[in-house]
Amino acid sequence: METILPYFTGKFSLRWQDVLDVVLLSLIFYRILILIRGTRTIPMLIGFVALLGIYLFSLMMNLEATQLLLDNLGQSLVLVLVVLFQADIRNALAQIGVFTLFREGLNKKRDVVDSILQACLVMSQKSIGALIVLEQEVGLKNYSDRGTQISAAVSESLLLSIFHPSSPLHDGAVVISNKGDLLAAQCILPVSMNSRLSSSLGTRHRAAIGLTEETDAAVLIVSEERKEISLSYRGQLIRGKNEDIRKTLLEVLAGKIPAVIQKKEIKDTFSKKSNEKNEKKSQISEFNEESKKSSTKKK
Repeated sequence: METILPYFTGKFSLRWQDVLDVVLLSLIFYRILILIRGTRTIPMLIGFVALLGIYLFSLMMNLEATQLLLDNLGQSLVLVLVVLFQADIRNALAQIGVFTLFREGLNKKRDVVDSILQACLVMSQKSIGALIVLEQEVGLKNYSDRGTQISAAVSESLLLSIFHPSSPLHDGAVVISNKGDLLAAQCILPVSMNSRLSSSLGTRHRAAIGLTEETDAAVLIVSEERKEISLSYRGQLIRGKNEDIRKTLLEVLAGKIPAVIQKKEIKDTFSKKSNEKNEKKSQISEFNEESKKSSTKKK
């Protein structure tokens, strides 16, 4: 009690530790918001907050049955959270664990990006498909170790020779480390199971989206059918002019979330909510129709 009295008696003193405390907490909450923005985490957290509100209401109104149900649910809440958010938690912890305030070698990254995009341009003109993964803060050793090890400097000629249809390495993806070295080829990526993806997307695009859903990697896709270059990041697919793809990729490698990605994530959040509402409406209408049929049969 004595520790909080100065706040009410006017004897308030601000220490430098208090300022540091506020700054650290602000950085932590800001980082958490950046990590969960545009993901399924926010709507589900709102659901848990609603359950907490119901629990507090049941305590106030002495609703014993509701309290018993929510008490039992609360005992396994940690396990439920881990199961529901396992992919988000894994991604967040990996990013926080290797988070750095300063990024080095941006000029080298530009050179590497230019070499990669020039190779992608040539391959798109020749209708050659390609899948190029650019590692960032989250390591991709699990994927590169399963492929054919190369460990060479990235160059346009090397990428063209790997993805040439006559090459034994052209199937699968190549993984490029965050230092700019080509680690491996013929790497197998996880295919996205997102049901909202367009049916026109092939395995190559779904594999790129699947990897970027689980890690912070950026993936360039060259479509042999469309003869276009696209970019996948944070589970989103970006299409456009080559210069726009280059600009977006450089922003990603600089640690920024491009505006085009943010817009897509916001749009996806709203579409999820509208789809959920439509599903509920269809379920209600189906239930009403079944009720009418059953009542008609009884008559």
